Amino acid sequence: MNNLIFDVPLISGKSNATITEISKLSNKKHRMLSKLFVCDGIKLFNEAVQFGAKIKYIVLDNLVELEENVIFNVKKCASNGAKILCVEKHIFDKLTSENAPQGIITVCEFYDEKHTFSANVKNEDFCQKSLVILESVRDPGNIGTILRNAVALGIDKLILSSDCADIYSPKVVRSSMGAIFKIEIQIVDNLCECINAIKKCGRRVLAAAINDKALILGKDKVSRDDVVVLGNEGHGISQAVIDECSDMIFIPMKGNTESLNVAMASAIIMWEISK
Repeated sequence: MNNLIFDVPLISGKSNATITEISKLSNKKHRMLSKLFVCDGIKLFNEAVQFGAKIKYIVLDNLVELEENVIFNVKKCASNGAKILCVEKHIFDKLTSENAPQGIITVCEFYDEKHTFSANVKNEDFCQKSLVILESVRDPGNIGTILRNAVALGIDKLILSSDCADIYSPKVVRSSMGAIFKIEIQIVDNLCECINAIKKCGRRVLAAAINDKALILGKDKVSRDDVVVLGNEGHGISQAVIDECSDMIFIPMKGNTESLNVAMASAIIMWEISK
């Protein structure tokens, strides 16, 4: 029994105020108000510990037997101020979004060390880091996968328009597979202003869009200094953003294919740039 291992009371009622607070974090409004988000499962818990996330709560299914390294990390977090909550299975099942839960949910504070929400980008330094920009990407699974792709391919920072899917939604966090703790993310209100600031560094900003005059990925030269903009799943990149970009680029495709999933496209483009 985990409550005995960690010497905490067993929570058996859903009326517990902290459990109620955690249950509300499935809603973006409550995440923004509390500046807390949820990580579900052992891998995300270990990643949060490894990369220095500020952990506020750790919720444990009292019936799930934890491995020794997980117990060690939980105790380490408790010594750093995290509150351990051991709950009965029926309560844990109400909190988890996993089909096969692993018995641990981590509640972290917003990761301010790497993630910023900035309306004003005039004083930002966009000259040194490898960047990818996302405009209006709405599917949380796509955002999470793009985060994972970016980390794997050595991108330093993602810049997202403010109408992209919430980076702290459970599906983004889950599909990022821990990448959310490893990469800088900046949310901006005005992408055109951001793109203009990047171009002032002497960098090209390339809109991923099909056009007769667009550069062809794999044929025309791209470099790690180039910045690519990826757009909405259904509508692509807005004309205002395209107009602000230095040029357009597209992935040549066969079989009368019109487009690729934005997460798949991001992997191909980032891989080509990273070469």
